[in-house]
Amino acid sequence: MKYIKHLTLLTFIALMVSCSDSDKENEIFENKPILPRKELRGVWITTAWGIDWPMSDYNSASQKQKYINYLDLFVKSNINAIFFQIRGMADAFYDSPYESWSKYITGTAGMKPDYDVLKFLIEEAHKRNIQFHAWLNPYRISTRANNTIPFPQLDIKIPAKLTKDYEKIRIYNPALPEVQTRLTEIIKDVITKYDVDGIHLDDYFYPSLEASEKMNDDVEYETYGKDKFSNISDFRRNNVNVVVKNIQKTIIETRPDVIFSISPAANNDNNYNVLFADVTKWSQEGWVDVIIPQLYFATGTSESSFNQRLNWWSQFTYNSHLLTGYGIYKFGDPTAGEKFQTIEELKNQFEFAGTKEKVKGSVLYSAKYLVENKIEIMSALKEIYRTPVLPPYLGRSAATIPASPANIRINGTNLSWEEVKDTYYAVYKHNGNNQVASLVGTTKERTFKLTEKGTYFVTAVNKNNAESEESSSISY
Repeated sequence: MKYIKHLTLLTFIALMVSCSDSDKENEIFENKPILPRKELRGVWITTAWGIDWPMSDYNSASQKQKYINYLDLFVKSNINAIFFQIRGMADAFYDSPYESWSKYITGTAGMKPDYDVLKFLIEEAHKRNIQFHAWLNPYRISTRANNTIPFPQLDIKIPAKLTKDYEKIRIYNPALPEVQTRLTEIIKDVITKYDVDGIHLDDYFYPSLEASEKMNDDVEYETYGKDKFSNISDFRRNNVNVVVKNIQKTIIETRPDVIFSISPAANNDNNYNVLFADVTKWSQEGWVDVIIPQLYFATGTSESSFNQRLNWWSQFTYNSHLLTGYGIYKFGDPTAGEKFQTIEELKNQFEFAGTKEKVKGSVLYSAKYLVENKIEIMSALKEIYRTPVLPPYLGRSAATIPASPANIRINGTNLSWEEVKDTYYAVYKHNGNNQVASLVGTTKERTFKLTEKGTYFVTAVNKNNAESEESSSISY
């Protein structure tokens, strides 16, 4: 009798546990999961002077491997975007009708390399679902230490009448309508030929001159601006405005999926009065999709601190998306100040940026400093970027949402689904009701190998990173 009672009790408990498990499983399936917050995590790769790539390496095989090593490090570090400098000195890392091949690829200006450099760079990034933003310096042609040293010979493709020389820099003359048109055409050439995800400009607009210099553009003002502008400063700002506005117009007309971003100097007074870059107007007018101020300062309360600069940009980027530019090159540099000698400073910067709803991600300057890893900066990034995330939608209009993947199924350890055209896929692990799901990985294939038990679902993500509704869930 006691045996029967004991058996009945065990059976009852087993049924209760089974019902509890079943209810839990049904709860997971029936409740909409919470998706992780999207975040762009980018790195600038500088090619002017070969700083980050190819570092005076003129062998194509080792150049390629050096770039792949970067990408592999980025994937391991949950970084999802690069801003690669394809034109830093009115030179080209691609076959351009406007400027010759960069000397930083082969060691000789104008020498064609034995592979399509930009095509290779983009394809390798896209293989790893890393965004490729093409970074161009708009006006700079060449530099020198002082005016006792001649500038390098001008590229035969660049008409001398379009240029202007100063003590340390030669530039395209921003005041000339021919220059304004040429810069826009250069952008159109790139986005027509290459599958870039974005066009990116840095903070070099009008040059920041030596104290003894003048801009020497009175003739241009008399010719093009005096009838329209009451002062030469407004004339200069308008010259840059025309280029910025027309670049975005060209992008929209040619390839509207391409994101247009600019990384201004942190001090907007300097942008406005020295570089003649009216960044707030660009944001108010919606001419730039993304603003990435270069906040290369330590945290603190001073006007020039990371905190105060980010406070300002969080308020005055208006219709543009906002990312934060971090100066990781300063960490471990003894001349950069005490705070930059500890990785806690980087954590503090990211923690403060995390309090700003406007901030949608980060870009690190620059790639080689991740490899150098001074003061173990990578350990801080490993903690900050500890889980993978999708980049956010940074478009200039409402997102077009793709269809959800259908027919989710498991065969062995392989999760699979039906195709959603012109998308890649994000695979998530469901962590239960009212819990944030975990992004397990992304793929361009329609299958994904699972490595642990759990309940999974899939979304489709288009080129602009607009994400579909979740698929049905399935347990493995």
